[in-house]
Amino acid sequence: MRNGAMKHALLALVALALALPAAAQAPGAAAAPAEAPAEAAPGTAGTDAARPPLDVELEAGGYSYNSAGRRDPFVSLQRPVAADRGPKTRKPGMEGFLIQEVALKGIVKTTGGGTGVAQKRGYIAIMLGADGKSYFVTTGQRLYDGLITAVDATSVTFRQEVTDPLSPAKTREVRKSLYASEEARQ
Repeated sequence: MRNGAMKHALLALVALALALPAAAQAPGAAAAPAEAPAEAAPGTAGTDAARPPLDVELEAGGYSYNSAGRRDPFVSLQRPVAADRGPKTRKPGMEGFLIQEVALKGIVKTTGGGTGVAQKRGYIAIMLGADGKSYFVTTGQRLYDGLITAVDATSVTFRQEVTDPLSPAKTREVRKSLYASEEARQ
């Protein structure tokens, strides 16, 4: 029997089973004394509890996977730590963003003597955060999964902490450039 025909036959049986109690209580029908439930045959007790009820329709595949606490073997171990995982919680601002969540929008050169990050002489990067706000950063700025190690006229270099427990390297260098053509060459 094909899958579609089996499904229709099963639905017809369910409809018939639901209609029988209603027909027994139809007007004019004699009230039958309630019978005690039949005893289950030995060895079959509990098998109906494991089966889904008849009125539940399974998807075409009919299979769902229960991980039982194991990790998904199809998810990369190199993916970054999600916001709700890991021992740390995210802080507001640049310290709460992953390196992959920020975009380099500009770089300015300062002569020093300003306030904030402009106190130091050198380059300041303008980064766009995941919250849509712009941030002015320079070397030493901490992010959720790394640190800015260098800012030059065209790029920012990060030292990213690797979250892969199987990797011998615990950090790697990530570089974001102002120009997409430079990133493609690396």
